[in-house]
Amino acid sequence: MFDPNEARNHILANLTPDETRRLSPHLKYIDTVLGELLLNAGDPIEFLFFPEGAMGSIVGVTARGGSAEIGLIGREGVIGAEVFLGAERMANHVSIQMPDGGFKLPAEVAVREFQFGGRFQQNVLRFIYRHLVQVSQTAVCNALHSLEERVARWMLMCHDRSPDEKIRLTQEFLALMVGSTRQSVSFVASTLQEAGAIAYSRGVIRISDRRRLETFACDCYAVMRNAQDL
Repeated sequence: MFDPNEARNHILANLTPDETRRLSPHLKYIDTVLGELLLNAGDPIEFLFFPEGAMGSIVGVTARGGSAEIGLIGREGVIGAEVFLGAERMANHVSIQMPDGGFKLPAEVAVREFQFGGRFQQNVLRFIYRHLVQVSQTAVCNALHSLEERVARWMLMCHDRSPDEKIRLTQEFLALMVGSTRQSVSFVASTLQEAGAIAYSRGVIRISDRRRLETFACDCYAVMRNAQDL
């Protein structure tokens, strides 16, 4: 049962009483698993997912099988917001990068509520703008900055959306997220660990010194962080 007073998702936590009354019967909480493919590129957008503690990675793929992360969505937003822009199918893969859960909402219910033009619409549009800032800045970052800067920026973004100091993932998955090789990411992780910024063991990254980690990140992180409501 959806309770707006306990909601952690920023869009759902800021609904009007009337919006809550209309949407509550259709919101279904689901658990997610690390590495789970939530949506595939080309899938019809049949539902939207509002993360509570979960976090999704938007992953772009090429015809030759290459891939790289182009965005993160956590409790600040909604996965599947393309449907509000007229899209019927997903353009990219969405995989679960941080396990926990969130609320599913049928796409037709979400679109109908969006068309009322109330606070739900305002919250969604605000998120879409902020996410566009993140995606565009990620493109700049991937083109201009070093792997070390990109990895540090990515870890900070995950930490912003994490309930604690730990980020659970393998180096293979991290390499996929930043579009690099496991060996290169392993070298960067070792550098950050030797500097005292992180501790890495058995698929878990713990942020030991956030301020130290921030010194390794590029300016893109500040641009993205300032645009988000976290």
